[in-house]
Amino acid sequence: MQEAAQIENPFEIESAAVSDRGLNESRPHNEDSYLDQPEFGIFGVADGVGGAQAGEVASQMAVEILGEAFGNMPENADPEAVMRAAFSKANEAIFEMSSQLRSLSKMATTIAALHLKGDVATVGHVGDSRIYRFMPDGRVVQETLDHSIVAEEVRAGRMTEEQAATHPSRNIISRALGAEPSVEIDLKTIMVEPGTTFLLCSDGITRHVNEEEMLSALRSGGSTSNACAILKDLCYERGAEDNLTAVVVRVGTLDYIGDSSHEIPFLDDDQEDTLASPRFGYSENGRSEVELTPAARFDIVDDEPETIEFAPEPAEDEVEPKVEKEGQPDAFVSARPQPSGGAVQPLPAASQPREERFHYTSDDPITNPSNLSKILGAIILLLIGVGTGVGGYYFWNSSKPPVASVQAPIINEEKSSNIPLTAFEESRRLVDQDPRKYIAANQNPQDAQDFFLLGRAYLLTGEYFQAKNAFNTARSRIDEIDERDRQTIANEINMALAIIANGPATERFSQSVSNSANTGTSNSVIH
Repeated sequence: MQEAAQIENPFEIESAAVSDRGLNESRPHNEDSYLDQPEFGIFGVADGVGGAQAGEVASQMAVEILGEAFGNMPENADPEAVMRAAFSKANEAIFEMSSQLRSLSKMATTIAALHLKGDVATVGHVGDSRIYRFMPDGRVVQETLDHSIVAEEVRAGRMTEEQAATHPSRNIISRALGAEPSVEIDLKTIMVEPGTTFLLCSDGITRHVNEEEMLSALRSGGSTSNACAILKDLCYERGAEDNLTAVVVRVGTLDYIGDSSHEIPFLDDDQEDTLASPRFGYSENGRSEVELTPAARFDIVDDEPETIEFAPEPAEDEVEPKVEKEGQPDAFVSARPQPSGGAVQPLPAASQPREERFHYTSDDPITNPSNLSKILGAIILLLIGVGTGVGGYYFWNSSKPPVASVQAPIINEEKSSNIPLTAFEESRRLVDQDPRKYIAANQNPQDAQDFFLLGRAYLLTGEYFQAKNAFNTARSRIDEIDERDRQTIANEINMALAIIANGPATERFSQSVSNSANTGTSNSVIH
């Protein structure tokens, strides 16, 4: 194997980034932002949402807070804890600003972040911006799972990858920084090999470039800047329908023998895999030294098996009869092994097995005259008791007058000719009575009607971002609804989306719902 002593730091980082608004004229602003700070080992991609310049503000706030957190990170701090704190702070700041400024209302952003320190990488994300890991042996791993409606449907087995790629709701995300007062964050830590390349990118890249093309771009032989340029060109060739952003991070600059061997250098050929994850250290001559933590060492002790000695069993004629002494508990001989390995010692009767504490004599209880008289007396008393009980029951029953049977009234149930509509109306009233309770109990909508009802609940509680997502999904699946009710529900969806899209209308609607709650009237304002 080729020596690599000339490489002083096998985990040296090379990085580059590209960000462009794309070719879509309906997107005049680039709402993507990125973070490329190899000196702190922190990288990120954020894709803003909210329209106008609100998305750009949200994404920029996210990467700035992330960069500040890692730029001031203490030496021995946990990167996962720092990343979680940065995401939470960014979510809080974006949500607060969007609540205070009408021009930035409903702004939010995705975030995908990578922190590198030596052979340890910390990955975190919210939304559908992705992080890919391209390993030296040619394997490609998508380190993030999209937080989007179609991705969740695919993971649940209700939709294929092909269907998701063309689904009308493919751009609707289910999590974002700034959409809610709090956010659920996905974090993990992985080990990194020298020669690994990471790609952080927004959906403007992934909608046009597949994994094989990404791998080809990263292995083009040039710098990370060259790889970024290739990715941008591929998107432009295919229309560049969205803002596109990519950050390429290469860990180590390794020279491989041949074009396709992809052997991982610095490891001796005779080293064996261990059960513990190795940390790669490097000596002065560039060769690797694999060290295991003390917990990963396994010691095998070959102790001699314990020898248990049993006392010899006495012959039948040597067994001593039971001896009862006044004032002393019964004592029995036990065949249990003794700690000393010597003679067997007697144990108290209470500690013996049940069968050892019962002793039988040669007297037969059936043939013994005294026992026989006791048995006959017990039988006579039992017969007397049974006769008394039967007579008492007969007397009590005959003295009670017969109970007249009452015929239950016949209930004529009125049935609707449209059972699905009746069930739907009942569900809508449940939403209006307590929308927050309905949201808590219906986190996994299954069909268009479920999405509509969930959107209605979100609208009544003022969670307009989630309401819009739910209504859009219901509208895209409107064909699932009974055709007799389809137009009515479609009209309600359109009215709700119009309220959400219009700032003054949203404020008036919110005030109307608040007034209805204060006066105790129904929340039902959409019909």
